[in-house]
Amino acid sequence: MLRSLMTSSAPWMQQTRILDSAELDFSRYGDVLFEVAFAGARLTTGGNVSHEGKPLEFNILASPAETAAIVPYIKWFQTMIRRRPFLVKSLENTLIKLILSLEFYDDLGRKKIAIALARIFCMKVGVLPDRVLPTLLEDRLVQKGTILQFTTEFYVDFLSSDSVETLMETLRKARLEGRLLEFFPQQKQSWADFEDHFNAAGLKTLVEYSRRKLYDAHCAELRAFVRDTVAEGGEGAALGALVPAMQARQEEWSLADGDVARAAFLGLADSVLASAIGRNQQQVQFNVLRTVRHYAPALARFARAPRLEAALLQTVQVTCYEESRLLKIFKDIVKILYDCEVIGETAIRHWYTKGSNAKGRNVFLQDMQPFMQWLDEAEEEESSEEEE
Repeated sequence: MLRSLMTSSAPWMQQTRILDSAELDFSRYGDVLFEVAFAGARLTTGGNVSHEGKPLEFNILASPAETAAIVPYIKWFQTMIRRRPFLVKSLENTLIKLILSLEFYDDLGRKKIAIALARIFCMKVGVLPDRVLPTLLEDRLVQKGTILQFTTEFYVDFLSSDSVETLMETLRKARLEGRLLEFFPQQKQSWADFEDHFNAAGLKTLVEYSRRKLYDAHCAELRAFVRDTVAEGGEGAALGALVPAMQARQEEWSLADGDVARAAFLGLADSVLASAIGRNQQQVQFNVLRTVRHYAPALARFARAPRLEAALLQTVQVTCYEESRLLKIFKDIVKILYDCEVIGETAIRHWYTKGSNAKGRNVFLQDMQPFMQWLDEAEEEESSEEEE
């Protein structure tokens, strides 16, 4: 039946009717159907191709290692599964069997399977990523480098038609997005090896995306470090020890000053909010203000230019907007940061006139009016004194 299907020149829907008209128990022979489509014969234990009988010469592994040559098979999978949704389980079983037996195929064979797998996800055939892709973490194949070669071909074909964000969403559904290094042999599980390998494979978009994600992860790790350090030590935590520790992480992870200042402020706020269970809002507000004042020198160390000060102001604004318990103390935090020389008048005026975030803008601008009026009056008094 498959031989007549693949050699027919009729349209795909008409070809599918050939199988529809056959007295074939798909629920029983679904796995066989896809195994034959991939390898031309049944797959035995271990994923080897059975040599019983004459194999079908039309199959994915017998096709050229090109997307255009393999897509017709995936279209057929798609049509069959739409007509019989239960067949998706059989396709998943076949893909798992093929992945676990990758070592028995040559480089070209593995490339064809990788292309087929990429097209299956790109064309939304219905295969669930969390059913198939975790199989890629098979230790035996990872250590041999087989999985790295296979996933590289998979990424190349996937990204030829879809975005890196779509690829990562597919991996996320399989809980693999943050585990790409685990596809490398143990001795090469470093980000330097990751970038070298995928840059050489022409996958710069994947490298850039992973670099951004790693950067964000380091910022989150720094935030958690500040939170834990301050929460454990309270105001007794040595400020002199915190700043050098933050600087060491900044240097190790190549973090920008503005991002360090942002992570530091968020960590300070988290240190109070994490222990605020059972405390009323007034107590929480008081503790946040006290903590910000105590650790203001740490913020000043990394907000050393008006642009960075304005960015820190935006972080404070968004945090106070998103955390309802801090909504009413935004102006008090700004006043503390101003008094402690973390942010200057230039940055505050820029934020007030055109640099504020859209979140809670009207509320915060109104709250800041008395402070801005005070700045204006102080400037006028200073000008009068200079004229005298």
